[in-house]
Amino acid sequence: MELKTGSRRPGMDFSVDVFYEQTKGFSKYLNDPGTYKMVLVRTGSFVIDDNGEYCTITAPASIILNERADFKVVSESDVISRTIYFKPTFIREEFTFEALRSGRYEKFLSAVKDCGGMDPQERFLQALDGAAQFESCYKESLYQDALLMMEFNRHSRDIIYYSLMPQEYDAVNRMVASVRYDLLEQPDSFWILRVRYFIISLLFMVTADFYRNYRQDEIYKDPLVAKVTRYLWDHLDEDITLATILKEFRINKNTLNDAFNREMSMSCMAYLTQLRINHAKRLLQFFDLSVSEVCNECGYKDVSYFSKVFKKNTGMSASEYQKKMKDLC
Repeated sequence: MELKTGSRRPGMDFSVDVFYEQTKGFSKYLNDPGTYKMVLVRTGSFVIDDNGEYCTITAPASIILNERADFKVVSESDVISRTIYFKPTFIREEFTFEALRSGRYEKFLSAVKDCGGMDPQERFLQALDGAAQFESCYKESLYQDALLMMEFNRHSRDIIYYSLMPQEYDAVNRMVASVRYDLLEQPDSFWILRVRYFIISLLFMVTADFYRNYRQDEIYKDPLVAKVTRYLWDHLDEDITLATILKEFRINKNTLNDAFNREMSMSCMAYLTQLRINHAKRLLQFFDLSVSEVCNECGYKDVSYFSKVFKKNTGMSASEYQKKMKDLC
């Protein structure tokens, strides 16, 4: 199947290299070698086999796949996904897969390499943040557009996962829905221009907006850890106990904790606490919720106990943390 969309407008007898699909589960075309893919996962959770290691993802989430991706689902539950397929030449004619992989457009990389004594990731983030030595890389539209394509080729992995906060999911979903509408309805002669605009907007979110702060990149060698982690994400707001987990997966405490200690250097319940505190921090930062409401959302039934755990892990109380984050914003 060619992942293209043909024009149905009178006098516009051609097709564009963009295709939209909504599926229960995941599309069978995600490993298509002729397109980039942006997937929005609306509901559910799933475990991916990433070259013999395992990654657990919980919706709402997004997945970015390049043309070399080998997407393997180990298990999934209640997944509904929306996928946009496109060829990078839809953004600019010179953006072939070969050209983008060659690095010829990543002009700032030479400057990045010259920043000795700095962690490579820190160098890259400085480039994105517009440090002085990278300014020339943003002046030409060719390189501006190429920067938007980086996420498909910058990593050593062909598949990148992102978790999304509700407001981020809403923003991405509006863009994806707009692409869908224009591709399927083609209401006027400007539909192609709008599709290109919406895809560029999505690329901006991926490369330079909130996506880079919420990347889901935990990879597990042990499938048991991946499955338990998915279970913890799915039931984060519930009263999960060690006994609950042992019963759910029909294993003993030593087997569970040995697996988590190998992967995480901590026990399963310590990892659950880490998940809950990280989730609490995001809720306190981005939502107008009371400490009591955040406590319930994170699976704690006693506010005083939640506050004690939060302060132990962050060095400040939940209310102090919330005030600090609001002041920064």
